[in-house]
Parts: sequence; structure tokens; C-alpha cells
Amino acid sequence: MELDKRPVSQIDDKILQMAGSYSPEEVSAALGGIASPGRIAARTQVLLSSRDWLTATQEDQHVTFKLKRMLSDFEERYMDLDNATMRLKLLKEIGARLEKRSAATEIDLGKLYGNQGRIMGQAVDNALTYMKGALREKVDPDLWDELVQEAMLSAQSEIAKHQAIEA
Repeated sequence: MELDKRPVSQIDDKILQMAGSYSPEEVSAALGGIASPGRIAARTQVLLSSRDWLTATQEDQHVTFKLKRMLSDFEERYMDLDNATMRLKLLKEIGARLEKRSAATEIDLGKLYGNQGRIMGQAVDNALTYMKGALREKVDPDLWDELVQEAMLSAQSEIAKHQAIEA
């Protein structure tokens, strides 16, 4: 199979995973010889010189992958003080990156849920406004307002039940 016939992301991911630690010849061999070492070297240069071809999350995952690979390399070596120190540093860095990613995910989810809540609130408000207009001849406006208030309190109570479960 030729380099251009396989999904680009798989090949590019593999090239970049190996680029910092292996020669173009070794990368070519790891890819089953689908591209010559010269093409691997050229593709690596193109990928590394491309601007913003990875998302921030992909870049972070790439760095985390490299750190894990370094940790794995150190785990395969004889344990001495320097090795243990490097392992500990790598583990701390990996842990810090995972915590940072988790915190960013929580922030993103908070924004998403907030936006969804606003959209739902607008939809409910629009629906109630429509219903009030459509039923204005049949329902007393004061009764309507009282019923809407009761419905909103009921909805607020239901939301509170779910918030207590998630917290």
C-alpha cells in the first residue's frame, strides 16, 4: 500500500510519534516500507512546518504521549537514583497534564451546559408566550400568569433534584 492511499492521519500520527526518537529509515520500516526514508523525512518536515495543523488538545495529547513513552523507556532501564528521579518527574508532569486537561474539560462542560440551559429557557419562554397569545380569549391573563409561576416553580424543583444528584 502506498503512502498516499492510507488515511493521512494514521500515517502522520505514526510519523510524528516516531520522529523525535527514530531515524527516517526506522520510521519507514515501522510503516512497513510504504514510503522511502526520504519521503518520511520530507513528510516530517512538512508536518512540523505546517502552522496549526494540530488542535490544542491534539498537541497536548502528543506531548503527553511523548512523556509516557519517555517514562516507559526509563522503566525498561536499570533502577538507580537518576532513573528514579526522572521517573518521578515524568509521572508528576503526566499527572499535572491530566489534571489540567480534566479541569479544562470541566470548564468546557460548564459552558456547554450553561448555553444549553439558556437555549432551553428561551424555547420555554417562546412557547409560553405563544400559548398565552393563542389562549388569550379562553384564559384570564391573571390566571395565566399564576399558572406560569406555578409551572416555573415546579420546573425549578425538578432541576434542583437533578443538580443534587450530580453534585
